[in-house]
Amino acid sequence: MGSWGTEEYTVDKLNSEIIAKNITIPKYQRGAVWNKQQKTKLIDSMINGFPFGSILLYRDNDKRQIIDGLQRSTTIIEFVKNPAAFFTDDYLSEDKIDKIILDFDVVSDKSIVKSKLEDIIKRWIVDNHKTMREIERMQYIGLVDEIINEFPTAANRRNSIIDSIKSILTSFQDICEKIADVKIPALVYEGDESLLPEIFERINSQGAKLTKQQIYAASWANDYVKVKSPELDDIILYNKERYENMLDENMELEDYDPVELNRIREVNIFELVFGFGKMISKKYPYLFTFDEENKTKVESIGFNLINACLCQKSADMKNLNNNLKKYIGLTSEKIYEFLNEIIECIEIVDKRLSKCTKFKLNSRSTSKITPLHTEMQIVSIIATVFILKHVECRFDDKGDLEDMRVVCSEHMERWKRTKSTFDKNILKVYAMDILGQKWKGSGDKKLDNIISDNYYYNREVTWDEFEQILDVYYSTINSERNERKQVTSPKEAEKLILSMIYSSIFSAADQTDGSNYDIEHLAPKNLMKEKICAYSEDFRLPVSSIANLCLLPEYDNRVKKDKTIYQDQKYLYSIKNINEIEKKYTFTIKSDLAWLDDDLDEDQFKDAYYKFLDSRFEKMKGKIKENLFTSNYR
Repeated sequence: MGSWGTEEYTVDKLNSEIIAKNITIPKYQRGAVWNKQQKTKLIDSMINGFPFGSILLYRDNDKRQIIDGLQRSTTIIEFVKNPAAFFTDDYLSEDKIDKIILDFDVVSDKSIVKSKLEDIIKRWIVDNHKTMREIERMQYIGLVDEIINEFPTAANRRNSIIDSIKSILTSFQDICEKIADVKIPALVYEGDESLLPEIFERINSQGAKLTKQQIYAASWANDYVKVKSPELDDIILYNKERYENMLDENMELEDYDPVELNRIREVNIFELVFGFGKMISKKYPYLFTFDEENKTKVESIGFNLINACLCQKSADMKNLNNNLKKYIGLTSEKIYEFLNEIIECIEIVDKRLSKCTKFKLNSRSTSKITPLHTEMQIVSIIATVFILKHVECRFDDKGDLEDMRVVCSEHMERWKRTKSTFDKNILKVYAMDILGQKWKGSGDKKLDNIISDNYYYNREVTWDEFEQILDVYYSTINSERNERKQVTSPKEAEKLILSMIYSSIFSAADQTDGSNYDIEHLAPKNLMKEKICAYSEDFRLPVSSIANLCLLPEYDNRVKKDKTIYQDQKYLYSIKNINEIEKKYTFTIKSDLAWLDDDLDEDQFKDAYYKFLDSRFEKMKGKIKENLFTSNYR
């Protein structure tokens, strides 16, 4: 059983206790994530005497842990450490600033002078006063000298300026002193320390404070596993980076020692899944989204993928720690075997989809890659492979799991039976789902259905079925994109279609020789906008239609600018063979775009454009059919 009590801290005392490491942060906290506006609002509430909430502490003898109120606590400490960083225009008295400007005796625009004066004051305070102590000992004469140096005409009114500046700075000193004495109410819990994660979870599940993955950091904190395999070293690395970036240098994480973590290599289940998600996101940028800059961000991919590989519904994610223990076990050998098999399945999927996912298109570096698919779509594919290879499971009529056995040491017979069908059709099903927007929304329910079925990606796909999806997509885009002055940039679906067409046309050398390619409009968008705007006000056309897009080498594309490849004489002169360009890139002949040179009325122009689109889309479909259905396209 636990008990509650109250304690009272001043801001100054809270800061002292944190510096002395008498108050620490449990590892399952999410770190300081408030933005500047949220921090400023809290400080403003404290200045004005408004209620700003309490903090929840866990007491263990003379030590305390912050269980709730971390964002408030870190903001308060940030203010104490560097109050000048919070100095804003709100602390600059309008009356005092206006009085100083009068002393300048200026004849120029006073708003410009005012802005420059305010910048001088703020810069002087921020550059010269980093701590509360420096604010207390602030010597304003130096600021007055800077102001007079900038506005020499005010030199003979120095004393008046000193009075105004002294009033402004004294006011800010008073505010800082007031903040230091503000009382912070604290609820203090004493009891079984093992209950702290549950308390944290209950507090943070009553609103939108944390993501569900962040809450798991607390509720899964008591189950540990050793990470012995060098192949999983990055799991340790990403957890170290997370903790070292969570809080500032004056805050200490409870039970975190980077040296000890490196030595014993033991993590709890949350840390295991968090690190695994970071690891695969970094290694497979064409499949998963990876945030290189945000070290503390909890990627959802690790949680979703492991949960799906265990045949669990998305809604049952909260039990992932127990299911790992139940179906896999927490020995380092079992965990390594399990995670390694998931990685092997990722490799299989990465290879099967690479014709489209890794095709160069506009990309100049992996740092700017955005996957064509949603997270849940790629999770469903990888999990399907894993289940077919390593899981024996039985579901009831409602799709609920009745029984399951995971065998990572061998491949199931059904994977051997279905592998060839999967290899042959996975890219087709993948493409149809993207073009048909089948994963629009959260994708939870669709993922659950695929996991309980796991034959979704092992069916034969006919050209008629695929062509129907292409036709619906094409007609929908053409009807939805009513463009005039603004033209939509290529979306994932357009990039996918272009990849399905060009990845078999381009040689390996084309993809690796350092050449860059651009997605270009055959009927150039600026030329089209000019033409469209010459007609009636409500005239619109789908300039960004997939049938108007192609790939062109970067240099050639830049040369032709806003002219068609047939209108630009410099472009025509720069290429050796227009027939090669037509065959490899555009799938056009000169007459296909001749209507752009004709004097047409509105209806004629519209008909000519749609005729061009329809004709070229048929050619594009022919390329896709040839690549996906009549050749060994994998």
